[in-house]
Amino acid sequence: MDKRLKMLQICAVGFTVEKLLIPLIGEMDKEYDVTTVCTGDDISDKLKAKGYKIHNINIDRKISPVSNLKTIWKLYKYMKAEKFHIVHVHTPVAGILGRIAAKLARIPIVIYTAHGFYFHDNMGTVKKNIFIGVERLGGWLSDFIFTQSSEDCKTAIEKRIIDKSKILTIGNGVDVNRFDPSRFKDGIAVKDLRRELGIQKNDVVVTILGRVVREKGYMEWVKAAKEITGIYDNVKFLAIGGTLESDRDGIKADLDSFISENNLNNKVIFAGSRSDIPELLAATDIFTLPSYREGMPRSLIEAMCMCKPAVATDIRGCREEVEEGDTGFLVPVADHNALTEKIRYLIDNSDERTRMGVNARKKALEEFDEKKVLIRQREVIGRLVKERKL
Repeated sequence: MDKRLKMLQICAVGFTVEKLLIPLIGEMDKEYDVTTVCTGDDISDKLKAKGYKIHNINIDRKISPVSNLKTIWKLYKYMKAEKFHIVHVHTPVAGILGRIAAKLARIPIVIYTAHGFYFHDNMGTVKKNIFIGVERLGGWLSDFIFTQSSEDCKTAIEKRIIDKSKILTIGNGVDVNRFDPSRFKDGIAVKDLRRELGIQKNDVVVTILGRVVREKGYMEWVKAAKEITGIYDNVKFLAIGGTLESDRDGIKADLDSFISENNLNNKVIFAGSRSDIPELLAATDIFTLPSYREGMPRSLIEAMCMCKPAVATDIRGCREEVEEGDTGFLVPVADHNALTEKIRYLIDNSDERTRMGVNARKKALEEFDEKKVLIRQREVIGRLVKERKL
């Protein structure tokens, strides 16, 4: 019988478990009996088949009172039945629902990782204050909060979301060995991949990585593609990321229309959701992230590890990862002209691309190594366990 303390990780969907939580689950499993709760889907089924302990409870990713209350009730009953010692929640809606259930179930230790607060600088005042109020409730329900961004940590203290003694910036990180350009020195895999995608030998590849949603800046990105491919014959724009089936913000229809109207079909490539991210980044020359909001973007760190210069928006998270003029450039939100200008500069200056790329990997190794992020979390959780005498 496993006598370790029982830990529950909670997020909304299997995609988050697979893309964000697997390293954390593996690290925590060294000391705790870890189970994960998320909505049932193909990805969670795949992870179960691999041996991960996953329990399915439907968790909406949006505010839906009836569904949300059902989720709280099911989480509460599950926590009570399984007698967890630690509950660690992730993502905004799952985070608040999970903490309410944990409080009702009297879980000894409740932790929230803020992968990025939902409120941001470009949000209207009333809406922003509502979400700050929700985060204050979440802070009251939490024994500790981890933030990936130091700006989020500072904001949480200033907005009285939680006391400064109960919050820590852990950063964000990736597997720096998996995202290592030296793995692709022979160039064969990269050549084959570029050929598969219809990219020519001398093409400069400008990549964006993230779900195809409006707030990732996809419209600004294709507008920059229009301007740039009208000037250069050897530039391709590559998008890596899946499109939501619901297309709830109408971005897919808008992108399809814009690409068709401007004859960009052979210049803008949508690769869809992929697992070969290091290979795709190895085939990239310039990385872009024109998001409206972020927490501490992992995609940008992955690109940095692969020695790619970046053009990103001047927002929370990106400001901590991109060093202006040293590892890339920061541009205003929703400004496709500024985005175009900086991409053009990097197209025209290959030596600068190389210099910034080298600097980017150096910074990533120093600040964004996944192992260091995991150790910080394990140390805090261990201290909380000792304080609670569990």
